[in-house]
Amino acid sequence: MAIGLGLVAWVGVTFWWGEPYTSLYTRHEQRALSKELQALDRKWSGPVRLTSSIQSRRAAAATAEARVVAALRVRATAFRRTLRDGRAFGRIIVPRLGLNMAVIEGTSEGDLEKGPGHYNARSGQRTSVPGMGGVIAIAGHRTTYLHPFRHINDLRPGDGITLVMPYGTFRYRVYYHRVVDAREWRILRRRPFEKLVLTACHPLYSASHRFVVYARLKSQAYRHAA
Repeated sequence: MAIGLGLVAWVGVTFWWGEPYTSLYTRHEQRALSKELQALDRKWSGPVRLTSSIQSRRAAAATAEARVVAALRVRATAFRRTLRDGRAFGRIIVPRLGLNMAVIEGTSEGDLEKGPGHYNARSGQRTSVPGMGGVIAIAGHRTTYLHPFRHINDLRPGDGITLVMPYGTFRYRVYYHRVVDAREWRILRRRPFEKLVLTACHPLYSASHRFVVYARLKSQAYRHAA
């Protein structure tokens, strides 16, 4: 009877909240990624000065906001060159989902066991990083390994998503969501604006499709402005 009740309880927790045992592993790995991000923060955060050559190309950037955007693009480009599969990428914060987790570079099975993963070349298609004006894509589990995107389908247009990178903070606004085939790559098409794409398997307990959320960059800033 005790075994039966335990099994029923385990099934109930998994169904309503997510698989608990794999979550313990992910919590451990999240602590390690957070420490790695702290080291990256010390290296990358803070304003960056534009070189004279960049200043000449950015002469039209007369406002302070435009200068910040230009400087962050320089920093983002440099940061992208340092990314390595399985290492810390940044942090994602989604208030609607109660989500605040470190993001790992890559979306392999091993990567996603540690947290949400940033699509890179080994994912099938390399995506950009915040501040470069391109498409940034992040995938996450829905039922195991802390299930960061379990309730991704609760996101609605207007909801905010923040990516905290070692070199800057980037705020996005959800504008659309849809369900696509698991092999659909058109979700990563470029737009005239910087686009963030979140993906997760759909429906729950199946990998036949993906639930996709699209968000548009609304603001960006230095992590620690002097």
